[in-house]
Amino acid sequence: MTTKRTISIGLNRDGRLEVFYVAKDGTLRHNWQKSPNGLWSNEETLAAKAVHVATGVNADGRLEAFWVSPEGELFHDWQREPGGKWTGAAALHVEGESKKGARAKAQTVSVASNQDGRLEVFYIDDKGCLVHDWQLTPNGDWHGAERLCATSCGTCTALDVGRNQDGTLEVFYATGDGTLLHDWQTVANGDWHGAETLPGRAVELRVGSNADGRLEVFFRDPIGLVWHDWQTSPNGQWHGLESLGARARRIDVAKNRDGRLELFFVDGDGQVKNFFQASANGDWGTDDEVLGEHTTDFAIGQNQDGRLELFYWGKGDEIWHNWQPRAGQGPWNPIVQYGSDSVG
Repeated sequence: MTTKRTISIGLNRDGRLEVFYVAKDGTLRHNWQKSPNGLWSNEETLAAKAVHVATGVNADGRLEAFWVSPEGELFHDWQREPGGKWTGAAALHVEGESKKGARAKAQTVSVASNQDGRLEVFYIDDKGCLVHDWQLTPNGDWHGAERLCATSCGTCTALDVGRNQDGTLEVFYATGDGTLLHDWQTVANGDWHGAETLPGRAVELRVGSNADGRLEVFFRDPIGLVWHDWQTSPNGQWHGLESLGARARRIDVAKNRDGRLELFFVDGDGQVKNFFQASANGDWGTDDEVLGEHTTDFAIGQNQDGRLELFYWGKGDEIWHNWQPRAGQGPWNPIVQYGSDSVG
């Protein structure tokens, strides 16, 4: 069983947040700020049905949404111009857009931007294999599917992607027995090294980038304990496991304007809480503040003014949100139901 995400946040070129989510009836919907850091517009439907959603940003600033349909097919849609209207749903194809043919099948998907601006999607296909596809040119057509996994094919369950300081993408993924692996481009925009294992057992994972460029991977293990591991130097080797001393049902990571990473998690009572670096690249702490309640899934975005904003499925099976009152500072504002006339 893969870890599917039902909320994703994009940032328009003009600084307005746009939230994409799978509604209670399974339709993929989106909403956006009317102005940077401001109030929200009326939500609209992007596609008929979805079970998982992810968001990327093209080199020219146009948002592009990727989602998995209930039938397991991988679709995407993109803005016609930055911050503008949407083109309409289109399938990604195993042999690329030039040949069309069979549609790509996916269970979960993650998106990253290459150093040259080309989007690259990584997904677990219907056979449980790690697959990637990429734009041939920035803002352009898609190459077609290529497998990245080798011996782990057929068992992948979770993934996320980061970008190293030197521009190389690095993908992290877990297998059915919890083995944590990573693979990376040998040069920016280029070919891949081949998978290597990292210590620990993971069922969900997220990747952040420290202020100095070092990647840091966070994951929860089969009994819900939260761990992290980090590069000892930018683009370099890995330190080894360290526990954050919490149990979680869901995790996500974001970077504050001052470079400090902040980890958000849903605890056993359905409350959203956070850990944060005391200083950029530094040690971790928490004030045990409750940022959300009755939570099943969530995502984090960053406003143009630097304030992090949390969106989550909460009480009443509705979307709620919460935000920092000032960039990188708390305590967070009172919990607000999504769609209310509140700034943030």
